[in-house]
Amino acid sequence: IKEGASKYIGATFNKQKNKWQAQITIEGKNRTIGYYENEEEAATDYARAVFKYKGQEVLDKARERRAQDTSRERNSIIIDLSGVPPQPPITKSAGLIKDGASNYIGVSFNKQRNKWKAQINIEGKVRLIGYYDNEEEAAV
Repeated sequence: IKEGASKYIGATFNKQKNKWQAQITIEGKNRTIGYYENEEEAATDYARAVFKYKGQEVLDKARERRAQDTSRERNSIIIDLSGVPPQPPITKSAGLIKDGASNYIGVSFNKQRNKWKAQINIEGKVRLIGYYDNEEEAAV
């Protein structure tokens, strides 16, 4: 896992706010869960959001696969997690990252365009988010 990247799914470091951000995709829309002082708090609330909005089965699958779609921050809406029990963070598997591959889920390098490509899987269909000059921009 790249320096500065979270070891948990659903948690990213927001440089502008200098805080850890938890976000989730619900019905194809990015939703910001909140901003936190540490990545564990962000990852815990992400797991709570998966439990609330996607159910225990999806949460279990995410933990088994140790992978989850990432999403862009634009058009995000803060979501309410009151009443949702704490859930342990979902860790990424460092063993799944190949040499030269992106450290971010949903991000890959497009050699033809010489750009980083961000994409997301929604309801079984891969959707392009965009092309970016660097890996971090594509991951945000």
